[in-house]
Amino acid sequence: MATAPQSMPRRREMQEVKAPEQFQFTRQGQTIAGVLVRIEPTQVKGKDALEYMLEGENRQRLTILGTADLNKKINPGHLGRWLEIRYETDDNSFQKEGQSAMRIFKVNASKQKEPGYERL
Repeated sequence: MATAPQSMPRRREMQEVKAPEQFQFTRQGQTIAGVLVRIEPTQVKGKDALEYMLEGENRQRLTILGTADLNKKINPGHLGRWLEIRYETDDNSFQKEGQSAMRIFKVNASKQKEPGYERL
């Protein structure tokens, strides 16, 4: 009785997967851009926060923590869309003693989801 030739397992080309870089806006005028791929709740110093993950042109991933202003502007409807986020200014008009000024951002979002991200 003849047996069917056994096929060799396919060799896969592998690459290391690294954690996304945590980006922090440190000065006015800084801009980041990428496709919004995830919004996740997290805890920072014992407080609830949102973390946004963006994937850039070269598939490099980065995360940013939500601020009061960003959390009002970015929502799940933006998943799969290209976002450009620019740190514009600080607003201390309603700041309480001991609090830092609220960071104000300009957020632009593409009107359609990016190709390949329609599932989000």
